[in-house]
Amino acid sequence: MIKKVATLSIWLLSCVGAISVGFSTKDTFRSLALKKGIETGVAVAVSDLNKEAHINIIKENSSIVVAENCMKWQYIHPAENKWYWKDVDDLVKFAESNEMNVKFHTLFWHNQNPSFLSEKWSREKAIAVMDDHIATIMTRYKGRIKEYDVVNEMFDEDGSLRKTIWLNTIGEDYIEHALIKARECDPKAKLYLNDYSNETMGHPKADAMFNFVKKLKEKGVPIDGVGFQLHIDTAYGFDADRIRKNVKRYADIGVLVSFSEVDVRIPQKNFESHLAKQQKIYRDLLKIAVEEPNVPNFIMWGFTDAQSWVPYTFRGKGHALPYDEKLNPKPFYEEMLKDLKK
Repeated sequence: MIKKVATLSIWLLSCVGAISVGFSTKDTFRSLALKKGIETGVAVAVSDLNKEAHINIIKENSSIVVAENCMKWQYIHPAENKWYWKDVDDLVKFAESNEMNVKFHTLFWHNQNPSFLSEKWSREKAIAVMDDHIATIMTRYKGRIKEYDVVNEMFDEDGSLRKTIWLNTIGEDYIEHALIKARECDPKAKLYLNDYSNETMGHPKADAMFNFVKKLKEKGVPIDGVGFQLHIDTAYGFDADRIRKNVKRYADIGVLVSFSEVDVRIPQKNFESHLAKQQKIYRDLLKIAVEEPNVPNFIMWGFTDAQSWVPYTFRGKGHALPYDEKLNPKPFYEEMLKDLKK
């Protein structure tokens, strides 16, 4: 694989400290990726921080971590005047003690919301609640959380804006407003819009996201990057070339692309025939991430099949993550390590 430009490598290393030499004498996914100029990481569940085996895997693979659930509205802000900080505080402290960056996921989403949010609010009331949510979180963690998924999954498959409580109460400018408020609260944090099925150039959602972000940039709205979730299924088409072209067009307008929630699902039964394709997809995605200078991180949505969201969401599918249910690394993970060593 081609190394990224030296300036990007130096910048990443300065953000997370001398990670590649500080934790282990062996080459790890984390240390090898940092040498290539890219952060890697996994989504972390609250329970992971109570299991030594899980902690060790997180340390070996992550220079950046993201919360699987505890940062979402229903957990962190369950009532209008009630906040629950412990789980997020614990994750941030864990990351800091292990020289990892933190990605906040997510400030606004159409799912996992508390019951106090109301479609009946006036525009003014909705903006006030939005601003309070942003300011309370970003002031508390100012300088401690590196990047935020400000809005998650804002598009439908046809490229139209998803009809969420925020679109319905505030209007189409809710995303712009959230980004501006977030920049005001923490000028140094990286601000992202995150979605799925937005990775392949030519897909309606991918083109809608790009055109939307391009307009934001032209208007001077603060946005640093987009997240490609990359929840891939081997049963459907995968076009690495068009994904790379999509990444490059964001580079042309000065926008970062986070590979933000990577997993590659295959059938749970008779899965052997899909393993080669799964391995190729993982390796192709990592190759793009390493080679394209505007991709700062490659984050997998968890690490073990034992607690993957995939079987509960996609019937008959699974085996999507780099460690099996007994925490053994899979062959495709070992191949990715070899790729990073090249």
